[in-house]
Amino acid sequence: MKKLNLEKSKEKIRELYFDKGKSLRFIASEIGASMGTIRKNMVLWGFKRRPTTKRELNKLSKDDLDNCYNVQKLTLDKIAMKEGVATSTVFRWMNEMNIPARKYKYEKHNFSEDPKEREYICGLAFGDFHTHKHSRQILTELTTTHPAMIQLFYSIFEKYGSPKKYIKHNKILGRNEWKTYVLLNDSFKFMLEKEFDVNNEYFYDFLAGFFDAEGCLYLYDNKGYIGLSGIIYNSNKRLLKIIKQRLERDGFHPKMSICSKNNERTTNNYFRGTDVWAVRLHTNKEVLRLMKAMPIRHQEKIDKLRIAVSAKGNKWEEIEKQINDLRTKIKGEVKEYINNIPSK
Repeated sequence: MKKLNLEKSKEKIRELYFDKGKSLRFIASEIGASMGTIRKNMVLWGFKRRPTTKRELNKLSKDDLDNCYNVQKLTLDKIAMKEGVATSTVFRWMNEMNIPARKYKYEKHNFSEDPKEREYICGLAFGDFHTHKHSRQILTELTTTHPAMIQLFYSIFEKYGSPKKYIKHNKILGRNEWKTYVLLNDSFKFMLEKEFDVNNEYFYDFLAGFFDAEGCLYLYDNKGYIGLSGIIYNSNKRLLKIIKQRLERDGFHPKMSICSKNNERTTNNYFRGTDVWAVRLHTNKEVLRLMKAMPIRHQEKIDKLRIAVSAKGNKWEEIEKQINDLRTKIKGEVKEYINNIPSK
């Protein structure tokens, strides 16, 4: 097993886990690494799993838990983060102490059953959106600094529930970000699916959602001509292989390669907990054909595609100003969005 570079944090991890009884989730947030990376290091260092009785030392009293949940109106996730335990642990405490769950405050509506929308949402769920069961509901959430992604999230889910957002401080980057989430009813359980059928007739609706979450459309100066690249990044190598095979079957010529390895430090100063792969198209004709086949909804990507399609010729100078203006606009919106988030 490859040794991961967290030696400087070894004693802090020991203290948080054994002395303070914190969860791996809490420790990962404090250290700035994935839970898998923390756990691998603990195994390498010979750290034994602490006994169950040790974990119970941090158990809240019924009065304290009732105060957090019913007086302060904290969610189970927020209580878990505050106490350094898993959300499932807080849920178990609630049941043991007979503290009833709050009644749902916001009205929820059933999914429309539109197969194209269903597959688009599935694509998002396989990508950047994090979805899981939350009591009898489906919780999906997203962390971002891009206003276009927040707008996309609201445009999809506000007809089914009540999307909310709150400030989340990123300790690694030293900046604030938005975390947006929505609680949906059980008609959205399809978002929890882990498998994808390559023969799905709504494949390009699925791919549009996946691309909006994980894809990039690059327009660049290719020796004086317009260059186009379409790239989809993800750690799910199996899913990317399925997508590659379907694209090949449809006459495309995608390439697949690893672009970031496990435990490499990212540009955002994180250690990756897994390999990241990419499926790429690099010919203008195929990139445009794919983009036109996908009903994308992400406004930044739509704006880039509009410029690529509207180009009258194939010279870079014809669209250079439009691309530079768009890049400046996107960077400005992101910067303004971050700067306008009030500090905690």
